[in-house]
Parts: sequence; C-alpha cells; structure tokens
Amino acid sequence: MQENKFQIDFATPTFRDWEKNVQQELGNNLSWQNLIKEKAGLTIKPYYDSRDSVKERKIKIESFGGLISCQNVPKVIVTDNATANQEALTHLNTGADGIYFKIQANLTSREILLKDIEMLFCSLLFQEENDSSEFLNFFANFVNKKSEKEKISGAFFWKDFPSVDFDWAQFINWNNFKVGGICVAENKNIVDEIVDALCKAVETLDHLNKNGYTEMRAFQTLAFSISVGTDFFLSIAKIRALKNLWLTLQEAYQIKNPTMAFVHVDSRVWRHDDFQPHGNLIKQTFGAMAAILGGGNALSIEPEDPKNSMLARVARNVLSILKEESYFSKVNDPLAGAFYVDALTHQIAHEAWKKFQLRMG
Repeated sequence: MQENKFQIDFATPTFRDWEKNVQQELGNNLSWQNLIKEKAGLTIKPYYDSRDSVKERKIKIESFGGLISCQNVPKVIVTDNATANQEALTHLNTGADGIYFKIQANLTSREILLKDIEMLFCSLLFQEENDSSEFLNFFANFVNKKSEKEKISGAFFWKDFPSVDFDWAQFINWNNFKVGGICVAENKNIVDEIVDALCKAVETLDHLNKNGYTEMRAFQTLAFSISVGTDFFLSIAKIRALKNLWLTLQEAYQIKNPTMAFVHVDSRVWRHDDFQPHGNLIKQTFGAMAAILGGGNALSIEPEDPKNSMLARVARNVLSILKEESYFSKVNDPLAGAFYVDALTHQIAHEAWKKFQLRMG
C-alpha cells in the first residue's frame, strides 16, 4: 500500500530550532539577542511566540462586524467659510461619513460653514487652532435652535483645554457629542505620548467635574485624536494601548459602567522623494489599516495636495476600498492572537501606566 504523504505529521518548529538557525547564520560568536532593537521607547524582539502572550483586557474593536463604525471623516482646513463649506459638501456627497473641520482663522459669518450640512446624518469634528471657545460657543447656540440637538454626533478637540469661562453644562445632554476632545501630541517615544494623553484627560475630567459634570458623564464626553505614523504595527499597538488604559483609568475612578474611548485617527500627509509619485497613497493605506485594526472610531486621511480634486478623491476612497474590496468588515479581528501585537500593546500600556502614576503623584 502506497504511503499517503499528505497524512504525514510534520514536527512543529520550536523556539530552540529557530534559535539554532539564527545562530548559524550570525556565526557562533554572535548572539541572536543582538537583533533586539529599541524603537520609539520600546524594546522590539526579533521573535515572538506563545510565551509572549499576555492576557490583555479585551477591548471592543468597534470597526469590525461593520466597517461603517470606523467613520470616514475627511479633514477640511478652514481659512474661508464658504470655500470650506463647498469642500465639505463635496466629501459628504461622495461617500464621507462626516467632516473634520480644522479652523485656522477667526472668521465671521460662521453659519456659512455649516450651510446645507444635514447634521443628523453625519458626524462633525472640530478643532479650533487657537484653542479658544469662540467657535464652540457659536456651535452651541447654532445647534440649540434645532429640535433634535441631542442626536447630533461628533467631537470638539483641544490641543490645550481652555481655562476661559464657558457654560460647559449646556453640553451635558449632548450624548453623542464629545466636547472634551483631546489632541494627542505626537511623540517619538510612544509611552510618553500616551502618558501625556492620560494627564490631559485627567485635567479635562477635573475641569468638567467642576462645571457640573458627574465623573461618569465627564468620561463619556471625552475623546482622543491621535496620529498614525509609518510603522504599521506600532501604530496599531498605540491605539489599542490607549483604549485599554482608558478603561483602566475609569476603574481607578470607580466608574461602574465604563465606556470605550472614542478615538479619532489623523493620518497625516507623508512625502518622501524615494516613493514618489504615490508615496503618500501607500502610507495612507497602511495608516488606514492601522486605524481600523487598532479600533479607531473615525479616520481622517490627508491627500498629498488637498486642492487637487483627484488626490482628495483618492484619499477619501481609501477607507471605502478597504471595506468593499479588501473585506475588512467581514472579519471579526484579524489580529486576535497575534503575539507581536499583543506584546507591543501590553508593553506600551504597562510602561505608560507606571509613568502616569508617577507623574500624578
């Protein structure tokens, strides 16, 4: 009887087998541990297996089971209200789920910016460059005239939370609008970046608490805007670590019904002469994938030239292509059980929490 070779059991390679092969290639006088690298404040090993598996908190990757929960919110730079309004309407009429308005000028006739935008059917994210509360005050007055203001969704992001007098309590019942959004400053050291985000969060929570918000409601109204770089796996782990630590912080405040962090991912333009003419498109595709796999709730992808309608269209369509042609929405969590990602997430979260506790005293 002829042997069926398809039924032969193959031995599973062990870590020792891998180590022997690496040792032979490196030479007997070198250790494979020379391959360990330090990057972005983290220790990166050349090999990960089940021994590196860490039982992490199970975060809810909300972009799976329906990619629409990771909203497509193109960024619109506002230097002229009418021009920005037309740009926003173009995005909304051609596939975008919302708009991220970055307001760079203190302009009058602000109503023009929101003209013809059906706010009940899209998300609106804002950041005012000078961190004043003027636009937010206008927005509150503008929306309060509408009968269904509590259903309006979006966020207002601050680089530094304002200390000016403002009636924050008027937003308490805006359940779908995050008035305490935090712009997370990019840092080459990822751990420090997360620590800074948590410290700003605590300052914002205290400020809202003094203005009539309960601790639970204050947590519910916070959000984060974080960037993704060119390192695919580190970007994923950074977002996941932040979402994990947001739950840990709520436990520290003894919040009975903790909520997941709303994370907006800002994938900024990237230019490199060696990758032209499509370097930014490649980077933005990986950035979008990292945002989705990390559990981002909203995504802004910057085109290389926002004034070029074709490049703006290409950037806007990246998320749609990942959903419709790459089937990202059909898989629950492709990174479940990925030892490398789990280990990176744990390392970031563990080190960041230690530093955060020291900083807070």
